[in-house]
Amino acid sequence: MTTQHTTIEWTDRTWNPITGCTKVSPGCDNCYAETIAHRFAGTKAFPNGFDVTQHEARISQPLRWRKPARVFVNSMSDLFHADVPDEFIARVFAVMALTPLHTYQVLTKRHARMRSLLSSREFLALVNDHRQQLQPGCGDFAWPLPNVWLGVSVENQKWADIRIPALLDTPAAIRFLSCEPLLGPVGLCGPIVPGRVFQELAVGPRIDWVIAGGESGPRARAVHPDWVRTIRDQCQHSGVPFFFKQWGEWGPAPFQVRVCDPNVGWQGTEEELTAAKADSEARGATHVHTGNWYDENGERKYWLHEIGHKPWSLERVGLPEGTAPIRRWGKKHAGRELDGRTWDEFPTPAA
Repeated sequence: MTTQHTTIEWTDRTWNPITGCTKVSPGCDNCYAETIAHRFAGTKAFPNGFDVTQHEARISQPLRWRKPARVFVNSMSDLFHADVPDEFIARVFAVMALTPLHTYQVLTKRHARMRSLLSSREFLALVNDHRQQLQPGCGDFAWPLPNVWLGVSVENQKWADIRIPALLDTPAAIRFLSCEPLLGPVGLCGPIVPGRVFQELAVGPRIDWVIAGGESGPRARAVHPDWVRTIRDQCQHSGVPFFFKQWGEWGPAPFQVRVCDPNVGWQGTEEELTAAKADSEARGATHVHTGNWYDENGERKYWLHEIGHKPWSLERVGLPEGTAPIRRWGKKHAGRELDGRTWDEFPTPAA
């Protein structure tokens, strides 16, 4: 958990000069980092559990890496957390500035502090001071750093409307969104309106990359397949690379198997009927995502409606408009395919 190669699909390795965080929005509810930190609390990796902790010894690690890599910065924390001093953040940026062979991916839910710091001349001077301390005479550097991608988490429409404008107002070589866990439909240029053609993702400063994914883990909330498709379609319309990371715990159950003609009924034996039901149940949906929602503290929350009949009868009964058959496959079996293919697009790095 300190610095290592990783199974996260959109990066090569992680770098954690800081660990620990606190929850700020619904995307944090089932935080994987918190679970890991509590499991290993008191160890060298997490001496303070999930309390925000600075790890001095890890700051200089990238200076020793010789193989170029995409590096996810603070996969176990948030670089712009209020408990992280400006000076420490500046040291992180100084190391990134001195290692242009690597591409750093910085993801935050603290959009306001990121925008304020990275737009500040005082912070820029602080970064430069630390550069000179680490490598005296290292010369000038470009700002924003061309090898640093800045992203914000966007789990639903409320936070899209708040965080995306702040990101667009932040100096960055590459800007990206992480729509994971995706907890509702998201219009990247404002709320989705039926029949409206998608707007461009930005005029002037723009979003350069969008990641989407469902939630994994025992308390995972389900993602509606159409939510993912809508984000993909917006990206394609605007020419923005799209990366679909995972369905997560829940995924589409596309098989709606007709056991018998509803107008005729079953014509075979009882044994054949039992086998047909078992086969279609194994391939069919066990739950239906209703798309219904309720308002809680200004957030839309969605729930699953468990059908009251076996999925072999799903085709005969049909589904309400706007719903989709899904089931709890588990992350591995749910996979990463969307409409018959994987989506592994990346932005073109700055020169």
